[in-house]
Amino acid sequence: MNLLSRNIFPALSLACLILAGMAGCKKQEEELALERMFMPTGDIAITTDDTSAMLTWDAALFTRGQVISYTVELSQDTLFQSAGQTFTTDTSGITITQEHLAPREKYFIRVKTNGANGTPESKWLTSNGFSITGEQLFLPLESTDIIDKAVILKWEATPGLTKIVITPAGGTSLTIPLTAAESTGGQKMISALTPSTQYTAELFKEEQSKGYLEFSTKASLSGDHIVDLSGITGRPSVLADTLPALAAGSIVVLKRGETYEVSSELVVSNGVSIISENSFDPALPVIYFSSNMNIATGSNIDSLVFRELTLRGSSFSSKYVMNINKAGAIGNISFESCHIEIFRGVVRLQTSAVGGTQVNSVNINNCVIDSISNYGVINVDNAACAVQHIAVQNSTIYKAEKVLVSKQQSTSVVLDACTIHEAPQGGGSNYLVDYNANQVVNGISVINCILGTGRNNNGNLTVRGIRAGASTQVSSGNSYHTADYEAVSHAIPGLIPYDGTAAGLFLAPAQGDFTITDNSFAGRSTAGDPRWRP
Repeated sequence: MNLLSRNIFPALSLACLILAGMAGCKKQEEELALERMFMPTGDIAITTDDTSAMLTWDAALFTRGQVISYTVELSQDTLFQSAGQTFTTDTSGITITQEHLAPREKYFIRVKTNGANGTPESKWLTSNGFSITGEQLFLPLESTDIIDKAVILKWEATPGLTKIVITPAGGTSLTIPLTAAESTGGQKMISALTPSTQYTAELFKEEQSKGYLEFSTKASLSGDHIVDLSGITGRPSVLADTLPALAAGSIVVLKRGETYEVSSELVVSNGVSIISENSFDPALPVIYFSSNMNIATGSNIDSLVFRELTLRGSSFSSKYVMNINKAGAIGNISFESCHIEIFRGVVRLQTSAVGGTQVNSVNINNCVIDSISNYGVINVDNAACAVQHIAVQNSTIYKAEKVLVSKQQSTSVVLDACTIHEAPQGGGSNYLVDYNANQVVNGISVINCILGTGRNNNGNLTVRGIRAGASTQVSSGNSYHTADYEAVSHAIPGLIPYDGTAAGLFLAPAQGDFTITDNSFAGRSTAGDPRWRP
């Protein structure tokens, strides 16, 4: 083999190797090419308000620096079989407004990365369900806006509102047109409703929802023992004259705005309900106490009910709603939607007689109680007496030296959705709940409450929390205390601190207006008396 042959052969071999390598690289590049775009990564984050939903996701992999877009589909089922809307966006997020979302309906979206540079589109990433509440022009209903067969609906005065749709639970909707004057007037009375029925009301501008609320009509009065005193006016003694002679289970109806007097001890021996008439008049009937109510010795009373009344003492000196010093039994004492003010105490059990006064339950709901002296809201003042179950719910208590006190054990105590301020008395031995060493068998619960400062006692605002027997479980949940609340002993476990004072949280606490004004407060929609929530 000559020299030329020897040189040519290696050169050809090297060229072949280079060509083979180049072919291999090309094959590898083809193998690394994407079969399709990557779909967005992670979960779809959802933030909603009244009228829109903002949905965001992490950008798809390997798209940095590229111009890409996403397709978003909106549907009301997770399989996306129902007709919906399709959107395209070149960012990793989209805001969908009420033009495409019906209030209170559940929706889902799915999103995919669109194809780019010859690479096909990605697979779908699907969200969790979401909904919007819808614009809310309706104003909250007051108790006096609803009676048994009618309701007064109120809204922010707005031009262009066209109708209200009223729907009873399980029933057929009724459309009520609105005139231009009614739209800007901000209210309409809806009549011919059914008593004791749940309704929804929806406010519209053409076909766009502008407000939604739920309410229940009150019960109509029925029964064999209805005593209607609403037609008698100018006779303050008529209630005290009537009660002692009533049959068990009687319902006494009082006129709104009228004042009735308890000027000497008023003794009852049968169960009775004292209630307000069904009327849109916002003024409650007033029972003015310059004395107290009591029970007859040996009475076995099913229930004593006070509903939609103002109960007012003439002074703090020895004035109570009920000051019971006789042995007997009461199934339930109930205060519903009442304003109770200026008493030494509200309910006091004090007899030492054999058997005492035995009460199964005391229930306080939707009440405002203020200006209560040293015997508190409920006081079992003798160990011969007992209240087994105490529940205070959806209520406000302020300017009270004591709240719950008992010298005998109970089965349960619950404070739920209450606003408590200037209670108990500061700087002394007063507790929010005081059982001393007595047990509460099923525990003491403080749920969804807001506690403000103690009642001013010569400049001292410190209070004591809850005292009960060692085996009593004391618990709280979703309950807050303001920064100026200070418990020096028997602190309530689990209370959540709010970093502002009561004056910073409430509109005018010194004047009894506990409307929550701090929109950053975590419990603004879940804690405290619901009447004060935004």
